[in-house]
Parts: sequence; C-alpha cells; structure tokens
Amino acid sequence: MTILIVDDEERDRLWLRNLLSQGDFSEHGKIEEAHDGERAVELANKLQPALIFLDIKMPKLSGIKAAEQILKNLPNTGIIMLSNFQDEVYVRQLWKIVPPNGAFGYVLKNASNDQVIEAARAVLSGDCWIHPGIARVIQRTQNKATNLTTAEYEALICISVGMTDHAIAKRLYLTEKAIQSRLKSLYAKLGIPGRSEAQETEYNQRCRAVFVALQRGLVNQSELQEWDSKISGTKGVIFDTPQAVAAAVQEEG
Repeated sequence: MTILIVDDEERDRLWLRNLLSQGDFSEHGKIEEAHDGERAVELANKLQPALIFLDIKMPKLSGIKAAEQILKNLPNTGIIMLSNFQDEVYVRQLWKIVPPNGAFGYVLKNASNDQVIEAARAVLSGDCWIHPGIARVIQRTQNKATNLTTAEYEALICISVGMTDHAIAKRLYLTEKAIQSRLKSLYAKLGIPGRSEAQETEYNQRCRAVFVALQRGLVNQSELQEWDSKISGTKGVIFDTPQAVAAAVQEEG
C-alpha cells in the first residue's frame, strides 16, 4: 500500500510523514511525497496509491483540481483534503468532484493527530471523514434554503468581480431581466432584504451580497482572482463543465 502526501509546505509533509510512520500504515507499504498539484497527478498515475493527502492551496495546480484529475483515472483512490480554511467555496468544489460512493476526507490543519489517523483509517476502509469544524458548512450546502444553485453562484461571482447587470447578461447570452431574477434569488438565500420590502435597508444589495459571501466563505480573494481571469477570456456560461452548463440551462428553464 502506498500513501502519497502532497503539500507545498515541507513542515506539513514532515508532520504527516512522521505521524503516519508511527502508526500501522507504514508497515503495509511506503509513503511518498510531492510539493505541488501537477506532481501529485504524475505520481498518482504512476504509483496508484491507496490514499492521498492533498493540500488545497498549492502552486501550479490546486489540491481540488489535482483530485479531480486523479479521480478521473483512479476513481477508487482515497482522497483526504487538507486545509487551513473552512471556506464554503472549497466544500462546494469538493462535492462536485468526489464520486457518489467515493471515500474521501476533509481535514483542517489544526486537527489533532488522533483525528488525522482516524480520518486516514476511515477513508482507507471506504468511508468518509469530515472535520467537525466544517460540519455546519456542509449542512448549509445541503440545505435548499441556503445552498446556492449553479446559476445563483455564477451571478454572485459576476457581481463580486464588479460586473454590471448589462455586462453579465451580455457575457452569458441572457436578458437583463433573467440576470435580475438570479440576483433576486441570490439575495434571498443570503438573507438580504429586497427593495420592495416595507422596511428600508441601509445597504446596497450587491455590495451586501459580496460582504455576506465573504463572511460565509462562498468567495475569497484567491478564488476571485482566478475567476476574474477566466471571465475575461470566456463567453457564455462561466462554469463550463458539461454538468454545470446543463444545470444552469435547467434552472433557467
């Protein structure tokens, strides 16, 4: 059995290696390391490890994007995501790439040694393990009243990078009325009062939506920078995977 540890921080790789070496994992195989997402994909295809620890934020290729590529070729590989963040954006991304019956874990880097070992054993046995610190985030992503649809999330990203209704409509080949409908639904799920409500609000809805989204971890600076670059060179639906396009079309219908 091979375990692959992928993290751009040497101290974190050393921590995991030492921790796993003290347990019963090293007795059944070897522990390999990589320091970026691209190398992770290369080694995964070569070694076909039973378990991979992936840091979320890494150079060249993020942990989630690396996991997506690995799982396409090795769908039965156990994946444990490592993160310093409880951001909802990462939970949303992870849920989209993990196979329905796949074994995976989400471990915060402030986890205890016992929690890491527990997560590794759970994933190797075919189960899932989620850090208690993000249980509330996951619950929110599974609640229809608070979880954003693909179309609503797309609208959130567009206003977060500063696009106007007209610009969003032109970019997505939709009417401004359709964009405003998306935004209205987005505001409702973020708990932002509508303009037609009797009580006046002191907040600009768009600005307030971005603020609330930042608080919830639905967006963050690094992800917005990537989206801004992508939007600048994209026409049509921003989330251009077939599943995302189909979901957005269905929601509009």
